[in-house]
Amino acid sequence: MASLKGNMAFTGSLGNLSAYTRKGSNNIILRTKGGASRKVIKTSPKFINTRRVMAEFGGASTTAKNIKLAMTGVTHLDHRLFQSRLHTVCSCIQKLDTASDWGQRSILISRYKNLLEGFNLEMGALFDSIVKHPLHCNINRNDQSASITVPALFPGISLYTPGKFSFFRLIAVLGIVPDMQWDAKFKKYMPVNRAIESYRALKITEWFGVSAVCDQQSIDLQITRETNISDSDSLILSIGIEFGNPLTTSLIQPVNYAGAAKIVMLA
Repeated sequence: MASLKGNMAFTGSLGNLSAYTRKGSNNIILRTKGGASRKVIKTSPKFINTRRVMAEFGGASTTAKNIKLAMTGVTHLDHRLFQSRLHTVCSCIQKLDTASDWGQRSILISRYKNLLEGFNLEMGALFDSIVKHPLHCNINRNDQSASITVPALFPGISLYTPGKFSFFRLIAVLGIVPDMQWDAKFKKYMPVNRAIESYRALKITEWFGVSAVCDQQSIDLQITRETNISDSDSLILSIGIEFGNPLTTSLIQPVNYAGAAKIVMLA
């Protein structure tokens, strides 16, 4: 692929070239048309390595999507295509599977939880640069619950406001991410635990003024529905901060493209 620069700019087709843009970028990408047919790629021995790459790419993509779903509630606090960054982490975990053949390597999140902890979403400032004091987090797998203790936040000391905002609130999400493995029968990646139900718990705090001290608080979450969770499934805990400005004396509107979030813990 190539990037189009200069005064000539277009999208669509021109001869043997296709021009298109990607979300989050103003660059125009060029690629040539043609290549082997889909049927040839799927069946020809010449493309066996291509099929292996495609299979594992699909497995990592599905896992990244599962992680994103488990973070629903804070996923709007990122201005980039963060799912592609999740895909990079999932591909790294996939390569750590030395027991399976190339093209069928598993993505065992439950074995490499530490590679996802601290993963950031941001709108120009990281969560840890906004909330500067460490959080205390806990996950209880037995009752599918979690808690986040947020210390007292002092404006300008432990709370940094990256803009002209009047209020902030915190959002916490507890979700489930299954390990993924290759299924030879269906020829695609499937959860190791097929019975898993990926429900989530979401908690949003009240609005707090950015210029006042916010007392220490505990955010408690629990998934109350039956999930059939197993050892191959991970509970993932995320937290985000959202900013708002008043519309009226009683109504606060969240500010678009402001805030941050991160994965704080997996268990």
